[in-house]
Amino acid sequence: MSVERERSITNRGSVIDDMDDLLYDLDCCKKIKPTTPKDKMFIESMMFSCQLSVSSSLFGADFFNHPKFCNKLKAEIKEIYSVETTITMRKDKLGLENDVCIIDFRSKNENKNQQALESVRALLAAIGTKLVDDQAEMGSLPVELCRRACQSVLERLKLCKSLEGIWVRNSNCTQIIQRYSDENEHLHILCSYETIGLIIVYFDKNKTNELENLCITSATLDKIIKKFILIDIFLPSTSDLTITNKSNLAQDILKLEDHIRSENILITLEQRCIRLFGFVDIVRGVEQDIEKIKIKYASSTFKLSLEPQQIKFLLNIYYDELKALETNFNDAAIIEPLKNGEFTAPSYVHNRIEEEIMALASLSTPISFEIQEEAFGLIAHKEYTTLQNIGHQYKCQIEIEKEIRNKIVEIPKAAAQDHVSNKLTAAAIRILTSDLAEQKVDLVVVNSTSQYLRDGILEKAGGSVKREYDTITKTPSSGPFELDSGQLLCRKLLFLTWNINQTSQEAFYQSIRNFVSKAVQYAIKAHHTSIAFPAIGCGKFNFDKNIVANEMLVEAQRQLLSANVLLQINFVILPTQNDVFEIFQAKLESLQKGNVEINDIQMEYRFTTLTITIISNSLDRQEECKKALNNHVKTSISVREHYKQHVLKKWTQPAINAFYKFCFHQQVVPDMSIVIGYVKLFGSKESVTEVENEYYREQAKQSEQARLMAIARDIIWAFEKDNQNWEKYVPELNALIEDAYTSQLETFEYTDDKSINYIIDLKQNIETCINSQQQRLIIRHMDRGLPPHWQLQTENVARFSLDENSDEYKDIRGVFNKTMSNKYDAILRIERIQNKQWYTQYNSYKSFSSKKDTERKLFHGCRQESIDLIINSFFNRSFAGVNGTVYGQGAYFSANASYSHNYAKPSTQNSERYMFVVSVIVGNSTLGNTNMKIPPAGFDSTTDGDHIYVTYRDDQAYAEYLIVYK
Repeated sequence: MSVERERSITNRGSVIDDMDDLLYDLDCCKKIKPTTPKDKMFIESMMFSCQLSVSSSLFGADFFNHPKFCNKLKAEIKEIYSVETTITMRKDKLGLENDVCIIDFRSKNENKNQQALESVRALLAAIGTKLVDDQAEMGSLPVELCRRACQSVLERLKLCKSLEGIWVRNSNCTQIIQRYSDENEHLHILCSYETIGLIIVYFDKNKTNELENLCITSATLDKIIKKFILIDIFLPSTSDLTITNKSNLAQDILKLEDHIRSENILITLEQRCIRLFGFVDIVRGVEQDIEKIKIKYASSTFKLSLEPQQIKFLLNIYYDELKALETNFNDAAIIEPLKNGEFTAPSYVHNRIEEEIMALASLSTPISFEIQEEAFGLIAHKEYTTLQNIGHQYKCQIEIEKEIRNKIVEIPKAAAQDHVSNKLTAAAIRILTSDLAEQKVDLVVVNSTSQYLRDGILEKAGGSVKREYDTITKTPSSGPFELDSGQLLCRKLLFLTWNINQTSQEAFYQSIRNFVSKAVQYAIKAHHTSIAFPAIGCGKFNFDKNIVANEMLVEAQRQLLSANVLLQINFVILPTQNDVFEIFQAKLESLQKGNVEINDIQMEYRFTTLTITIISNSLDRQEECKKALNNHVKTSISVREHYKQHVLKKWTQPAINAFYKFCFHQQVVPDMSIVIGYVKLFGSKESVTEVENEYYREQAKQSEQARLMAIARDIIWAFEKDNQNWEKYVPELNALIEDAYTSQLETFEYTDDKSINYIIDLKQNIETCINSQQQRLIIRHMDRGLPPHWQLQTENVARFSLDENSDEYKDIRGVFNKTMSNKYDAILRIERIQNKQWYTQYNSYKSFSSKKDTERKLFHGCRQESIDLIINSFFNRSFAGVNGTVYGQGAYFSANASYSHNYAKPSTQNSERYMFVVSVIVGNSTLGNTNMKIPPAGFDSTTDGDHIYVTYRDDQAYAEYLIVYK
């Protein structure tokens, strides 16, 4: 670049003049008088010539590639020696890769030519080198070392201390220095960038006197290098030059960069820094220009008179507007400083920005209100963000105060069963003070969770039972399993784990109910007729005995009602636990009176009350926002009411409980009145719709179950096991089969509890196992026809005194007198026992039995306290045969009333005696012994071989009459 070029920075034109002053000792050029063509022709005819070859491999040969050097060299030789010189480059004749520089010397004087040639040789011999690195001052290098440096051998060479630091490691800086050399006709150097630093090749004036105008001293070269400088100019944080930045400051600096890139100066833009390298005067000039730009756009931080509430409002509601303001005023910073109540901007835009911020922050008086909709309180904890977003739409800030309360809802009780049914089932439940291991029942339930109870039972049962138990428990299983009773009086042992759950009150209640229901259902499926329970949780667990008693007894009653089977349930309390016995007995007496005592089941849910405060800079917006919030509340909730829902009376307690759980899982609160048939559901709109659909599904399900049970109440379906022995289907399946039959379907398919599939041909009365294709007969038995001589009864159990003049009375008295004549004073009364459930069970057994012709009229004498239990339930082996088990552990009957008279002990109150006349299907009978818990295979009863019969099924006998006598 020529020194005459117009510059934008003041006094930059003097830079090259200063360089000329430094090199004044080199500038000895004189003007040469031009020759005429005639003279030139004459001179050329008199010329001598010689030639010098310089290989390009020679160190310093690169100078001959620079026109400025070649022109200066030719001018100097002509001035000093009057020799014309031409310099040409040509290929090496040997075909090597190196080029050859040919210097031709011509003049009239052959000696002058030679002198000129020698001066060039001397100049090349005076080549010097200088290294400038980032840890050393400039120092000379021998030519040989310089060659090695060019081969990157000198990377570890350290000569002296650097003046200007890391700039010598920048190849672009090397180019700047070379350009200054190329632009100055008196300075002849070659600059190269190597890994060890900046290497400068020059002709050392101290080594030759020849052609000294092409040479320079090392000291002068040091002065020149020191005229170059590297500086960093730092910018404010708002001016990032490495990204798209529209600030005025950044834009002006970028414009300056475009301008000065035409100058001989290196400029590098970094994130918030400008790096300049070049001749000192030029660099300082550019630095001044940048400082002027910085001053022009310098920002100051201004404090705003804002309350914390206003700051929060601005950042939440007007964030986008503030961001736009920050974009419009590129040199301002608003968002981040505003968090501290400040903003940063140049002074020339300060007032405008402050006015706009304060205008946005001019708040109206806040308005507050409480959301009144009760249903919204269920979902309010999920609605905070939605409410705040609605506020944003109206440029309002929503502040929410929440009050969280736990509310309790009581689950309604199912409609009470008729008292007769309750009395009936409660009569099949007994509370005993005894040892569980001594119970003479079909099944003793052992709580596996109680180590003390479990180990005690196993010890009394004997070693074989203990070994079998250990074998089974090696494979963990949560299901119940049955073992032989060993040396115990019961027939079987059922080991069942009580999974105690105390996460909530209801969960604990349910864990007790689950224990009882699993055992009872197991006993029913296994066709056991009596079962004995321990009072769980009343020992070392020390749970509330009232809760345990109520839940166990109510669940036992519920299972008996739903199963509609004869099953004696005993709850056995240890003699040392008198308080537990009294609590259980009191609960049972309440049930026997028809009081269905179901604990009030409560469910807890979280209810949130919201107080909304609306903050804005416009009263109109606040009112619009409030209206929008209320609209959202109304549209997001739903309240559904249903009246005259009389089908609710058919809902069972488990169904009601399950429905309430479903509601709260969906965050819907139900309000149900079973008596008046009212249902109210409230919560979120979507959840209420889902819950309402579930309500309709459950309603249909409960109605269908009630319909099926009504259809099959007096119908019994059974399948043939073997040789005319029939087994009844479980009640639920019995109802489904009957429904299919009355619907005139030809077939009915089902899957049993072992996942085996069956299909019933209702036309052919054949059941086929789909898996094995085995078939068996089925039968439909109707028990609607009660004995024709029974009187009309409104209850399931009734007792009617017979007229002494009736044939029925005389027949029973006649049977009694066959063996009792002259052994009693008087018959006080004879009662007909009309127990519809017991009669149905007995008649069903009789109908399905191939031994129906073995029915006999037998007698059973007992104490007064056993009368009601037998009448309301049946003859259970756990309380029959209390006077001995010589012929087996079952219910004892005699063909001789005189024998049974021995067990009809007189009442202590009125000396009355009681004897039942019983219809018994004795079937095949065999001689019994005291160890028999069930009759041998192929037999239905045991006997003494004369008049005594022992039965082991509760539906094998029916007490038809009760004779009260003295």
